[in-house]
Amino acid sequence: MTAATPTAGHPLHTRRDVLLLAGPTVLYLLVFSVFPLLYSLAISFFDWNPTTSSFDWVGLGNFTGLLTDPVFWQAAVNTAIFTSVSIAIQVVLGTVLALFFNLRLRGAWFVRGVLILPMLLTPVVVGLMWRALLNPDWGMVNWLLGLFGLPQPLWTADPAVALATLVIVDSWQWTPFVMVIVFARLQALPQDVFEASAVDGANRRQTLLRITLPLLAPAIAFAAIFRAIDAFRAFDVVFGLTYGGPGRLTTTLSFYTWENGFSFQQYGYASALAYVMVIVATIAMSLLVRVVSIRREDAA
Repeated sequence: MTAATPTAGHPLHTRRDVLLLAGPTVLYLLVFSVFPLLYSLAISFFDWNPTTSSFDWVGLGNFTGLLTDPVFWQAAVNTAIFTSVSIAIQVVLGTVLALFFNLRLRGAWFVRGVLILPMLLTPVVVGLMWRALLNPDWGMVNWLLGLFGLPQPLWTADPAVALATLVIVDSWQWTPFVMVIVFARLQALPQDVFEASAVDGANRRQTLLRITLPLLAPAIAFAAIFRAIDAFRAFDVVFGLTYGGPGRLTTTLSFYTWENGFSFQQYGYASALAYVMVIVATIAMSLLVRVVSIRREDAA
């Protein structure tokens, strides 16, 4: 008797097809995600001297060292303020802009396209661009303020406004992202709900607060969570705009991690910093998802 030849739909075919299709993706994740995570975790338990290529075991020394590092705590506070304030501004402004453009005014398509342009720029380029615009000596922003007799602050050098400047620049670039997400959801809302509310005598304010915003809640929550993750690990705009200064007032956790790894060559300490960020982000995002978890039937 000869062995039966596998036919289409046979388990052998299915297993082979899965390996063929999923294999490259799994290999990519193992090489570029899993291995770097495990390797950096191993490094965090050592004091690695790249000059002598020596590894000195320190155990949890790098992690406990963070507890007594004032720069780490300053960077943690800066990151928390930057993330929370930026997300609040971007969510509010992005939602307002989406509602405004939903009015379908003449020429809105052109203005909407212009507002989306900052999203196309690399964050480090945005930082460098605004660093030039905000230059106290020859920057265009202070020149325009001077024409109207307004104060000309030292945007990136004044401790009172440096972090606020960072928040403004980040919001300038990423508010359009929230606008696009919310606007897309607006276009998909069922019109029969609004027609029914009009028949029931609901005014614009009641329609906005009791129908439109609840239906937009899933899109707003998605945009907020996505932006919160990105803002928490912000590095590019800090590098290009303030370089962590003045002093340490705009140093974020990502920037401090990069600084320890590539400027101070303290790779073990930098790896410990990175893993603390991973742990904090995982816990924070898990709690946030549970708090803002809005199912489609809940919003209906």
